[in-house]
Amino acid sequence: MHRIRKLSKLKFIHGLAITIALVVAQLLLDVFQISLLLFMPPIGFAFFLFISYGILPIMMGVLNIVLLHRFYNYDGWEIGFWLNGLFLTLTFSAISILLQTITGLPFFAIAVVEILILPYPFGILGKFSNRGQKKVEPQQTPNP
Repeated sequence: MHRIRKLSKLKFIHGLAITIALVVAQLLLDVFQISLLLFMPPIGFAFFLFISYGILPIMMGVLNIVLLHRFYNYDGWEIGFWLNGLFLTLTFSAISILLQTITGLPFFAIAVVEILILPYPFGILGKFSNRGQKKVEPQQTPNP
């Protein structure tokens, strides 16, 4: 029972870290969106897309991998950290857009709701989005 509670707590903390990082990144992108799009329009749009779907997924993937190695003692990088971060970023973006569309509220208000409801689901998604293996402890051979 204690082990289940500890794993549940780790998933919540893992998801909270991912959710807060995604909310902060999205808030920063929202703040700089107009200035990026107005900077020589085609080039600014390319910068915005590169940051949104190039740099942000890599940062999220690295954060997720670090948390996996730290919390669950995973070993290995079976799925590239970019794909891992892209999966988390796209999932978060889809949920954010759905909530904004349904409620009609700006992202700032939605961010508070997301921080309250998404940590545990994102902890589970973050844990299973990389199929890392548990570290195998070396076998101790008995002395004859």
